[in-house]
Amino acid sequence: MAFAAIHPEVGRIDATLSDLGRGLTWDQVHKTRPRVALRCPECGHGVHAKVSARKLRYFAHDPGRPADCAWLNESLEHHLLKLELATAIRAADWHAELEVRAPDGTWRADVLASSHDGAQRVAWEAQLSPITDEDIQKRTERYWAEGIGVCWVTPGGKAPWTGNVPSIRVQEPRGGQPWTVVDGPAAFHFEHGTWIAIDDPELTDFIRWVLHEQTIVHRVRSRYRRIWYPSSENYRRRNLIWTTSRHIDTETRHDAMRQRQEERKRQREEQERRAEQQRKAEAEARRIEEEHQREVQRQEQERQRKIREAEQAVRWEEQQRQRAIEAEQARQRREAEERQRQEQARAAEEQRLRQEQHEHQAAVQWWAELSLTQVHELRDAVAEPLWKKQATRAEFDTQGASADNAYGVAIYVRHRLHGVLRPSPASLHRLPPVVPVYVRNTREAHELINTGNIEPARVVHFDLPDHEQMSLM
Repeated sequence: MAFAAIHPEVGRIDATLSDLGRGLTWDQVHKTRPRVALRCPECGHGVHAKVSARKLRYFAHDPGRPADCAWLNESLEHHLLKLELATAIRAADWHAELEVRAPDGTWRADVLASSHDGAQRVAWEAQLSPITDEDIQKRTERYWAEGIGVCWVTPGGKAPWTGNVPSIRVQEPRGGQPWTVVDGPAAFHFEHGTWIAIDDPELTDFIRWVLHEQTIVHRVRSRYRRIWYPSSENYRRRNLIWTTSRHIDTETRHDAMRQRQEERKRQREEQERRAEQQRKAEAEARRIEEEHQREVQRQEQERQRKIREAEQAVRWEEQQRQRAIEAEQARQRREAEERQRQEQARAAEEQRLRQEQHEHQAAVQWWAELSLTQVHELRDAVAEPLWKKQATRAEFDTQGASADNAYGVAIYVRHRLHGVLRPSPASLHRLPPVVPVYVRNTREAHELINTGNIEPARVVHFDLPDHEQMSLM
């Protein structure tokens, strides 16, 4: 899935814009005949215009797409977040372009915001997959080297790089609420002497603040890097935050006050140190006078210490003996638990083998009801409508009935699974999802439906008679 494509005549088009960014309508690229030869900007492979069940317009790769295309690995959640960022940027009266690559390939922005005069650019990166601090720092520095601002956006839990690069954490809409920012912006409170996270501003508001330079990135002074989060009532370390110039000035004033306080504290401690030296000198004089009494006390303490050590040695030996007994008991319990686990595994394997044997025997009996002629009649009944209506040839799996297809025969149309011919009633849980199944008549259809393991709408039957049959297995 991608929101951008290369048009053979007008160049790069954007599915998120009403005119595709090139004065075109969506109908001019969507389901046209002949089809417009669109290409993927990332890998150059052919793409075609599609609309999702949510009415989301996008471009999908044609069959045979290369496995190394970066856009193939992006989830739907990733694409929806990029679309939300682009929408917010445009609401702030800036130009937004999705999936933009640098001319020299050194960076690729999920959404690139540009001012109308092109003098200011900010890359907005939707980061859902894991990334190391080193990699995200290098990618950030590449943007800075090009004079491009950047903000990393994650909708997940705690990312280790949050606060080390310009970044925010967002919350998806809930209960009709819009996207909100739950980590990143903060305000400095002078009375508390700390940065306090701003409670859940709307994402659209935050992006407008950043683009209009009402909110900027700030490297927090080392003493204030523990940010208070009221919603979770805890502190988190952050090197970089988003804030205003006024709050940066407040932090500077508070730091100057703290430095003055620390200087006064240093002077007070120096006075206390000198007073302590005086007290020590007086205490030394008393020490000489009291030395004899202390020596007597020391000898008594030594004698008591040896008594305690002897008692402690006895307790230690008893503890070691008790630990050995407990360790042996634990080992025996582990061995008993392991034997029980192995027995349960053997029982489960035997049950699985019995189930497979039962299904196989049921399938043999199921196919034994038909002669080879009747099998060919059923194949023809499936293939003939496809050929007449769609000029499409049905191909039946040369391996015949297989367990993967509930002991039915796989039917392929243009090398894609079209359906399954006469799956065994006992093995319907093995059927591939969604695909229809084909049987001879209503009796066989009812036999499948009555198992309760298949939706009636998936069962297609023909009006072929029951006759004496031969085994296919």
